[in-house]
Amino acid sequence: MEGVAHLLIYIPVFIDYFVYSRIYLFKNVLINAAMGSQEDTRSAGTLGFVGSILMLIPYVSIVGDILVLIALYRLSRAYGNNAIWSNALYALVTAIVSGIILAFVLAGTAYLSLIYMGPGALSRLGMAIAFFVAFYIIILISGFFLRNAYNELGRSSGVGDFESAARWYWLGAILTIIIVGLILYIVADVYAILGYSKLRG
Repeated sequence: MEGVAHLLIYIPVFIDYFVYSRIYLFKNVLINAAMGSQEDTRSAGTLGFVGSILMLIPYVSIVGDILVLIALYRLSRAYGNNAIWSNALYALVTAIVSGIILAFVLAGTAYLSLIYMGPGALSRLGMAIAFFVAFYIIILISGFFLRNAYNELGRSSGVGDFESAARWYWLGAILTIIIVGLILYIVADVYAILGYSKLRG
């Protein structure tokens, strides 16, 4: 019990770090995007092309995420379709907020399971189920907005690969509960890469 109490003391510290680090990252994304708001679709396509490739590479995927966000912002301005950026933004914000909620869920589940159930197999099973459900909800919500962003990009640009990417991203989110979902995410990234390559001319 003392160990759990000490652990719960550090939960607010972890959450503060999580929130402020994401806000700092998000602020830099907006600054970089605003600086490049006058770039044409070819420049944005190059950013999206490189970013989508980096998203497939471990340890540098966060760089790819940033480049794709900047690309989507610039493309939303170029096509005059704010839904592209707003849906991408909702996907990002939802992931951040859901991550904070997930931290509370895990901490609360761990604490209550030890108080009322003891550190047995049943309590560990409850923690695992809570983690799984929260994680799955995060993936679904983020996948929903990401699908909308790429559907809007496909309609505005006339590039069908983006709508294919949207469809595969959504299927990947739904099927994340099984391994095939991860494969579908890769398929979606490939379609996104093809779409961005066409924007590059």
